[in-house]
Amino acid sequence: MTARGVTVQTNFSAGMLDPHLAARSDVSAYAQGGSDLTNVLGLPHGGVAVRGGLVRFVELAEGGAEARLLRFEFSTEQVYLMVLRPLALDVYLPDGTLCATVATTYAADEIADMAWVQSLDTLILVHPDHSPAKLMRCGSHTAWALSDIVLENVPQYDFDGSGDGAAEDVWSAARGWPRSVFLHQGRLYFGGSKSRPQTIWGSTANSFFDFATTDDALDDEAVEMTFDNDRVCAVQQLYALNDFFAFTTGGLFARTDDAVVTPSDFTLRRSSEVPAAAARPAELDGSVMFIRNPGDGHGTVYEVVFDYETQSYRAEDVALLSGHLMRRPVDMAARLGNESDSANHLYVVNGGDGSVAVLNSRKSQKMTGWTLLVTGGAVRRVAVVGGVPYFLTEREVAGVTRHFIERLDPDRRLDCSTLLTSAAPTASWSGLSYLSGATVDLIGDGAPLGQAVVTDGTVETPYAVSALEVGFAFDWAVETMPVEASDGFTAGGRCRLTCAAIRVHRSAGLSVNGRALPDLRLADAVLDAASILTTGVRKVRFLGWRGGRFQDGGATVRVTGSSRLPAAILSVSTEIAQ
Repeated sequence: MTARGVTVQTNFSAGMLDPHLAARSDVSAYAQGGSDLTNVLGLPHGGVAVRGGLVRFVELAEGGAEARLLRFEFSTEQVYLMVLRPLALDVYLPDGTLCATVATTYAADEIADMAWVQSLDTLILVHPDHSPAKLMRCGSHTAWALSDIVLENVPQYDFDGSGDGAAEDVWSAARGWPRSVFLHQGRLYFGGSKSRPQTIWGSTANSFFDFATTDDALDDEAVEMTFDNDRVCAVQQLYALNDFFAFTTGGLFARTDDAVVTPSDFTLRRSSEVPAAAARPAELDGSVMFIRNPGDGHGTVYEVVFDYETQSYRAEDVALLSGHLMRRPVDMAARLGNESDSANHLYVVNGGDGSVAVLNSRKSQKMTGWTLLVTGGAVRRVAVVGGVPYFLTEREVAGVTRHFIERLDPDRRLDCSTLLTSAAPTASWSGLSYLSGATVDLIGDGAPLGQAVVTDGTVETPYAVSALEVGFAFDWAVETMPVEASDGFTAGGRCRLTCAAIRVHRSAGLSVNGRALPDLRLADAVLDAASILTTGVRKVRFLGWRGGRFQDGGATVRVTGSSRLPAAILSVSTEIAQ
């Protein structure tokens, strides 16, 4: 007798799960996760939606391969994207205007080791081979000045250990300079150097560049501590929320004392032995995230969590259920939700394949899930400025490797895209010289227009339109874990899908297990118009015993589509028979 059962994918809040979890239907995340969530972003309420397109912001003609992206936010109205590239630093407004280019001394092979922190109108930059520097905003968008910091009362150390008083400056061209920097409780902190990698120094209170001390060790004097451990604990990064953290090659160190830092009370205790990479930490949903050093194994993302029982911090692998999405992470940035989009997202750039793992976190709703962002090229760096993610991408356009900065826009559908408009509908569009020779996708007045080749910066549309988006389309996929049901079923028995009910929101262009679903149209709808977006439940019935990718390990429901049309998948319910 045939047994039938129903499974409900209530949401996708657990994200894209590691393939090793295919046999773990007993894990609570199984019914809230997917085997594939590519090019979709987690919604704050639990479903997923196709990500927006990557809009071309600017092309980097020089130094794009080594560049880093920095955020500089002077006020809510004065925010800048900074591009640190070999021997130069570019300052951009959010509208793409280049405000200034400042000459630097940082070579191509030094950019990756840069660290920085901002205080009001000053950006402090450090590198182990360079004297600390400050970039100052001098009253306007276009006025910027870079100079070495004049440090007062530099700490001394007897490197030779002779004990005869032959101490010298701890930072110099010969001994190296600080490799990390942060601000906390009115002090500027430097962490690690080539000669003293395990030491942290803090300035005098409210005087960032003065490291004066006396024998009296007054409370406002400079502070210093060196990690004394059975392993090398070279300081990689410093970070502070209410408490102060040092991320080192020997683990996480934290200061949990609520008292103000003083020379007699400056101690960080090791909270975890997870080694940290040199990548800059990020703050998301009230927690600090850091990348584990992959040198001794698997590089992944850890979260700093406070344990109320032990009254101490620990490091937890926040990608434990999605470890396959961690592909040598090298950079990350967090986007906090706002009044128009309350989702909290952490973008983690994978150096291995140029993909981006995206964490959707909403702790108040017990939602933590990863999805995967891929594009036609490779993402190299990321920064979030004014709540907008910016990516440094590497693309091959008409056979030439080029580097672009692109911003994620939820209202756009194509990557490396440009939006052109015309007061009168037209079929000939220029201003696309950066895409000359490339085959691009076209979306005119909201409707997909197919593909065309850009010739001498110009492209022709099949008919006249008033607005044209030009770029590269991408595919997306949402796939359940192998469906499971318990009542009346034999463990390991052969089963098949009989029906799937997919709840969607403002969606079109869907295919389910390779079968295209017809888009709904009104009776008087005309051709060459944007598709009517569906909200509700789309039902699909299946024949046969096969479905999804897991042909031998269980059937799945796989919903796919192209970015040319929007889609949001809220839930999937399936009926299976055995």
